[in-house]
Parts: sequence; structure tokens; C-alpha cells
Amino acid sequence: MTQGKRAKSGWSRRDFLRTAGVAAATLAFPEIIIACGPQSGGTPTAAIPKPRKGASIRLLQWTSFVKPADAEFKRQAAEWGDANGVTVAVETVTGDQLQPKTAAAVEANSGPDIIQMQYGWPQLYTDACLDVSNEVNILIGKLGKPDPVNEAFCKVNGTWRAIPYTIVPNAWTYRTDYFQQAGVTSFPKTWDELTSAAAKLKTTGKPIAQTDGHAYGDSLTMWNPVLWGFGGKEVNADGKTVAINSKETRDAIRWAQGAVKAGLVVHPEWLDPDNNQAYHADRVSGTLNGASIYIREKIEFHKYTDVTNNAPMPSGPKGTFAMNLIFNHAVMKWSPDAETAKAMLLALMEKDQYQKWTMIAAGYNAGPFDAFHGDPVFSADPKLKAFQDVVAPGKWPGWPAMPSKKTAQAQTQYIVADMFAKAAQVTWRPRSQQPKLR
Repeated sequence: MTQGKRAKSGWSRRDFLRTAGVAAATLAFPEIIIACGPQSGGTPTAAIPKPRKGASIRLLQWTSFVKPADAEFKRQAAEWGDANGVTVAVETVTGDQLQPKTAAAVEANSGPDIIQMQYGWPQLYTDACLDVSNEVNILIGKLGKPDPVNEAFCKVNGTWRAIPYTIVPNAWTYRTDYFQQAGVTSFPKTWDELTSAAAKLKTTGKPIAQTDGHAYGDSLTMWNPVLWGFGGKEVNADGKTVAINSKETRDAIRWAQGAVKAGLVVHPEWLDPDNNQAYHADRVSGTLNGASIYIREKIEFHKYTDVTNNAPMPSGPKGTFAMNLIFNHAVMKWSPDAETAKAMLLALMEKDQYQKWTMIAAGYNAGPFDAFHGDPVFSADPKLKAFQDVVAPGKWPGWPAMPSKKTAQAQTQYIVADMFAKAAQVTWRPRSQQPKLR
């Protein structure tokens, strides 16, 4: 993924890659500092924002992998606009284009009134994001507590800089027929079992495959949970003490190398659409992804629906962890109609409206407040349970440190994914040429 303009301050990518690379190839560690983000708080006072008749609102967001859900979001936004005399334009771009466009707008101090923020971008673009604490407090009063991950991303130094919007859960989608053919009766419950399954699936010619490249969704949601599952972490909970050079990190790397050697296929060239395409083209037996692979098989392609199932993340020695794709909405400081923008976002988050959207999304999206936890879309199809199950163990890049500008920069630069990708490349060297892991 080509990234947009980097923030001017923060870790040097060269230095941090050298740091992360130590775990894979015993390089030297430079000193780096990661600032800890804030804990939650809030006030009960709230004032309802009112739309201005005649206003125009532009909203920039990603193009999801479930097109009917995008169409429903645009329909709801237009319907609200018509009812309130507001012109609403929703611009959708690919997930790879979203950050460059966001960075360009921040640099120009001009652009959409609302921008969809991926992961910890409110930490990166804090000064460009208006305080929306009032609006979040309104939603908390109606919908209950926000999801901890959305809250961690949206809140900067005690101030809400984005409104929680959605969780895109990532779980494993796999072919039950190929698994049975290989003698694997169920999806692996542990990472070691995944290694064994990958070895057996390799014999079918339909491997378990995953990206270790710069895929904003599928790479980050794979390799961070692997690191955490073995007890590894980038920094300690204080957000300051570098902890990547550890036995636990090396254990995670050894697992990855062993899995690749056994038969897990990793693709550094894959971006987020590529494993979807590989599955639909019958080239792989399993991959980690949002629910879109299964959803499109069920409602669009109808080729492998009956032999497709989904499973939550395997566990490591230190427990079960997940990371999901997170989006939140920020109202930008340059908007001439910020109150109108806030009013629209509140309307779109009303429970009835929101669950019309999640029902059309067919299990691709989970709501970020307590009131959405019983969303009937997930009980309508038992095969979607895996995507519901990965929400609770979800963490964020840099965990157990709270999100910050530093951790957000590390995420956008794919530090953890690059570490595992480097280790996977080492796997293919002759043993005599491989560096020793201490």
C-alpha cells in the first residue's frame, strides 16, 4: 500500500525497522520512545447540534468490500439531507487511497467536512479533527458504552476527536471440502495446529495463504495477533519502554518461520483485495479476512457457499488475540458547517438507522456501542458467529500501550508486518546462511 505524506515528527522508519529486525535477524536496537495515549473519561452534558438548511456536506470514506452496504449508507445520508435541506455528497475511495487523500486534505487545511479515520488516525491528525465529545456523549446516553478499541482510537488526551463508527471483524474463511480432503476435521484452535493443518492442506494444492505485505486490513490483523499470542509486544503498557526485543517476539517469529516451512503460503505482494480474489478463484483453502468473502459467495457468486465456513483466531501460548479493521468519523476543523456535519453523523448512528445498514452489510460490520452487541444480523446465519467472536478479544496496534501518534505511525509504516515478512524470507535461505535467533 502506498502511504500518503508522513507526519513530520516520530520514529524514523529506518531506525524502527532496524529495531524490529533485531528480533528476526539479531540487528542492533536504537532507543525509541512511544508516548502513552489517554484513558477514557467524559461528561454527561450534551447539546444537540442542529443542521443548517442550505448547507453542503462532503464526506470521504473507503469503498468497502460489500457494495450494497455502501449504497445503503449513501441512501441514508441523502435521505437525511433531503429531510433537512442539506446537500450531502459521499465520496468513496479504496482503502489504499484513503490515507493519501486524508493527508493531502490535512496539509491543505481544506477538503471534506467529514473524513473516515482508519485505526489510530485521530492520533495522527489530532489538530485537524474537531472536538466531538458532546456528540459522543449523546450517543453514549442512547447506545451505552463504546467499544474499547474504537474509544482508544478516537480519544486523544481525554478529548474525543472522532465519533465511533464501525468494527470490521476479521476471521478465517476456509473451504471445508479441502480441509476434509486433507484430513483436517475442524479449523485449528491454536497457532501450532494451524502449522499442522497448513502442512496437510499443502498436499491438496490449495494452501492456507495470507499476506505479509502492506495490506492495511489483512496483514495487520494477522501478524499483530500472532505477536501478542506468543507474548510479544512492541512496547510495554507505559508506552515508553521498548519491548520488541524479547524471547516472546522470537517465539512468534519462529512460529511464523515454521508455519511457512510447513506449508503456510505468505504473499508480500498481496494487498487487501488479493486474498478475496484468490479464494473466489479456487486457489486457496483458507485465509484471514473480513466476512466479505463468505458474504459475496452467499449473495453473489454461489459457487462455494455450501463448502465455506468461518472460524475465529487461533490461540497462542499467551492467549487468544484479534485485531479488527476499525473506522471512525472525524469532523474536520475547516468545515464551514461543522454543526450540520455533527448532526448528520448522529442521525446515521441512531440504532434503527444503523441496523438497517448492518443488516444490508450482512455481517461485514459490527456496531461500536453496547446497544449493537445483539445485532440480529449475526444470529441470522450461524456461519457468521466467528466474526462476532473476534470482536471482544480485539486489540490495537501498539497494545498494551494506549494508542498515540507514535503507535499510529508504526502502524501506518507496517513495522510489525515487515518484521514477520523479513523473517519469512529468511525461512527460505539454506540453514547455513540463516542468522541465529538468540
